[in-house]
Amino acid sequence: MANDIIMLDDLTLDVKELIRDTEAGEVRITFDVASEDYHHLSEHLYQEEFKVRIPGNNNEEFDGKIVNFSTSLDNLYEEDNVGEYKITLKVMD
Repeated sequence: MANDIIMLDDLTLDVKELIRDTEAGEVRITFDVASEDYHHLSEHLYQEEFKVRIPGNNNEEFDGKIVNFSTSLDNLYEEDNVGEYKITLKVMD
């Protein structure tokens, strides 16, 4: 099964899981992060608010804000580590 793609501004993420909760106005994503991508990705995510695009059948686009974030590892700065990030994006009005 192919992974989904989500774009946060100009950053494209290959996500393992993408769940839309239309009632809560949220999108939850899960994706892997390798140590060599950690610094650049973290800098980008610190912005917290993004133009979110989900290509595909509906070509969804909305302004979103990170409201929940977790990672499986806290040592991604060490070479050859891969961690799993989970992020919840809230649709902003």
